[in-house]
Amino acid sequence: MDSSRSNSGRPTRAPAQAVPAGSARPSRTIASHAGASRASTAQPKPPEPRATTTRTPGSRRGSSTSPRRAPASRQQNARQPRRPIQPYQGSPLPEFESAPGWLAISRGVALFLGVYLLLSLVTDMKFGIDSSRHWWSPLSPLTTQQAKGFLATCSAVLLIFSMKPNLPGPIRLLSTLLLLTWAGFLGYTTYQYYLARELGQLQTSFPVAFPLHLLAMLAVVFAGFWKTCNSSLNKGRDFLLVLFTLVLSLITFPIAQMFCYGYIEHRQQADAIAVFGCRANADGTPSPALRNRVLTGIELYQSGLAPVLILSGGSGEGEQHETMVMKQLAVEAGVPESALLIDDRGWSTSETLTNINQYFAQQAATNSSNGNKPRVLAVSDFYHLPRIQFVAERTDLDCDTVPAKDPVSLEEQALSIGREVAAFWWYQVEPFLPASAEKPLNLRSPN
Repeated sequence: MDSSRSNSGRPTRAPAQAVPAGSARPSRTIASHAGASRASTAQPKPPEPRATTTRTPGSRRGSSTSPRRAPASRQQNARQPRRPIQPYQGSPLPEFESAPGWLAISRGVALFLGVYLLLSLVTDMKFGIDSSRHWWSPLSPLTTQQAKGFLATCSAVLLIFSMKPNLPGPIRLLSTLLLLTWAGFLGYTTYQYYLARELGQLQTSFPVAFPLHLLAMLAVVFAGFWKTCNSSLNKGRDFLLVLFTLVLSLITFPIAQMFCYGYIEHRQQADAIAVFGCRANADGTPSPALRNRVLTGIELYQSGLAPVLILSGGSGEGEQHETMVMKQLAVEAGVPESALLIDDRGWSTSETLTNINQYFAQQAATNSSNGNKPRVLAVSDFYHLPRIQFVAERTDLDCDTVPAKDPVSLEEQALSIGREVAAFWWYQVEPFLPASAEKPLNLRSPN
């Protein structure tokens, strides 16, 4: 019997031979047959646990280095609960603040001053007026051309600010220095005003210098000059405020001149005294205002301040002409008719001063003259004198003003002051209107 078979007759497998060390690994086919019986009985091996690392707040993602331990102070802060974010309850930041309402008032004042300076400058250039010798803002250390350039620059700065208040820093600084220079001129004029009053060289019953009014307006401009803010959210409100400021300036500016300048008495030697007429009654008697004007002119003549008394006026309410009523008052007061000159075509302020200027031009042509401009003392009510001074500058007439004595009450003059405000601005724009034909001279002696 073959020994390779078992007792049951089945063939037996030969025992597996051990593989010597260092020999080649059997093929996959043999290994799979050899391990098939072992795989059926072997238990599955549990997976090895993966090493875990604790990530700290300071460790970076994907770092191969070992994690660093956070500082103790940071760990302590991490344990504390976070505070909720509180809303900002302070004042708004300046760069995000909307334009306040009062800034529109500052812009309105700047617009008024800029337009007025420009209008005055154009008038000076048309009539050849020395811009450095304006009584309302003298710039005497400057020459005529320098004064014109200075006023033009101030006007441009004020107009630009009125349209665009948020100026760049360098331009704003230069503009501030320029306006402060103008304020310095006004301050020096104010100092001279009160010094002359203290020394008795200036007499007035209303001791307020007009440059103070301009300084107050510049102060309003400076209040908004350095205010940086965004555009206004209420355009309609700003427009109404600017309009209100313009109207208020148009009213208060000439009224301030009437009171500040009109009450100053410039009594000094002159070549003639000119009395400006006003309403005469229908019965041939003078009105209170006309009487006061004529009596003041007579007082100046009798004081020996001038050898000639000029009476200028238009037609009265009745048959009597204003100049005839004025002449009768002068003769009754003792003024000789040889010292009187009648201007019966003085229907307006400009016509009266033009006639006086033509009279002196004829006198200079016929008589020997020393080359000096003739000086005239103008007599009228206080509210009329600033306009007289403006027109005298245009006619190249050296004119000083004296207010009429014993004027009527302000309540009775309120209507006249209102008319004078309108006349003041009319005379400011009159030079730019079509010129009327020149009227012949009608200044004559009553004889």
